[in-house]
Amino acid sequence: MFNRKGYFYMNKGTNKSKWILIAASLIIFVVGAYLFTDSGEDKLVLSTDSKPMRKAKPVDLEDFPLQWNEVKSYEEVNQFYEERIQGLKLAREEGLTTYPKESFPIPDKDGRMQVNEVWHSGHMIHILYSIDLSALTEEDPDGEGSPYLSRPPALEAVHIKESTETNEQSFESHSRELNPHETVVFENRVYSLIQVPPITEEWGYNYTREDIGNYDEEFSTSFRLRIDLETIETEGIPIRYKHDLEGHVLDTFTTDEVYEDGNVTIEPLEVNIGVASSHVKMRVEAEDEEIGQSIQAVIKSEEGARHPISLFLSPTQEGNIYESWFHPASELPGDVSMELESIHLKDETPYSFDIDMTQFEDERRVSKTFDKKVGEAYDTDIILKRVNIHNRQQMDIELRYEPHEEQQNKKLVGAQVHRLNTTPEEQKKYGEVVSDNGKTAEAVIWGHDQQGNINFPLRPFRNSENLTITVKRTIYSQRLDHTFDFQ
Repeated sequence: MFNRKGYFYMNKGTNKSKWILIAASLIIFVVGAYLFTDSGEDKLVLSTDSKPMRKAKPVDLEDFPLQWNEVKSYEEVNQFYEERIQGLKLAREEGLTTYPKESFPIPDKDGRMQVNEVWHSGHMIHILYSIDLSALTEEDPDGEGSPYLSRPPALEAVHIKESTETNEQSFESHSRELNPHETVVFENRVYSLIQVPPITEEWGYNYTREDIGNYDEEFSTSFRLRIDLETIETEGIPIRYKHDLEGHVLDTFTTDEVYEDGNVTIEPLEVNIGVASSHVKMRVEAEDEEIGQSIQAVIKSEEGARHPISLFLSPTQEGNIYESWFHPASELPGDVSMELESIHLKDETPYSFDIDMTQFEDERRVSKTFDKKVGEAYDTDIILKRVNIHNRQQMDIELRYEPHEEQQNKKLVGAQVHRLNTTPEEQKKYGEVVSDNGKTAEAVIWGHDQQGNINFPLRPFRNSENLTITVKRTIYSQRLDHTFDFQ
């Protein structure tokens, strides 16, 4: 309603007619530049994008006890958002965001909340909002003490309800308070954002890429705020949520090349460079080996920009065909290339080491550093780095992997043994713990890069003096050396 334009025309006539028309034009201009809210107290002013925005009630920020960073222009507010949301600047340029500009009163508070912009990036919905600082004040009937609340507000939940059906969902954000790193203040408002999962048929955090489709719909959206230990439910406002799958794809590249080296074959089928995330589809095979979870590579532009990426391999319904998503630092104009660095492969060769439990007998909580070599695999030293005990209920063992040479062809690495979308019920335990008195337990194994972790329950081993930990499945990195040129 704020984009309406008025056009005025004057024909020749008397001076009196001209002055009447001029006066009428000025009145319409003033009314358009200073619109009033329902209360008639707060005026609307023009924001930097020429859309009227309600003027917030003045607050003396110098007396405000919360240490927020104040900026001097709306351009700095936009810069704050673009620094925290990868791809937002490009999404704005491509017309992929919506501007609800919807505000609503915060019950029992002297101020309002406003949803300024929404971007559905595919894997996430970014809701950019602001809260009047006046809503964070309270009247002091005795006139003593500070009128400002001592704690920053928290946005606890977003409640989205489909208007045509009964489908609705709340997204909890664990009462995170708005700290200075997540906010800026401009013209008596504090600006921040909240991120929630994409809207799918079964809304929630458990979704696949295939669940995300095109849509452009308006949903009633309300919020739950916590202001000075008080929980406040806001009214629902209509917010347009738009997602354009094709609009988020900037460039698509292909190649006819196939990489083969020993037991590994890699054939990229398609690379899509996108606004929020980029996508590669490839055929990957490894003779007599089971493929691990990722390929390490570098995306390079014509101008020489390099973007290291980890391609987490997600299997498709097609045999040996995998999909991966990655986030380049920015748009990659022109042709691109992909330099392969390494691939993770799985191995069933086990290794074992012992832990002397007598050194922890009387301690409920332990965090002890060892820095001791306990094994070796693929020309990589396995170092016992630390042992952590939590209330004598769980033991967590931290390992470090040190390859003998930095550029060796194969080395042991820490990595997820299971696929990222595997549920706990589907996960196998590839670690085994056996005590000197015959007690046993399964252990969970995970890690990343040069660190590995082993976790298991301590309850079966309360009277044990020695534990033997066996890792039944390892992951090693095999070096690759090839560059695909895409057009």
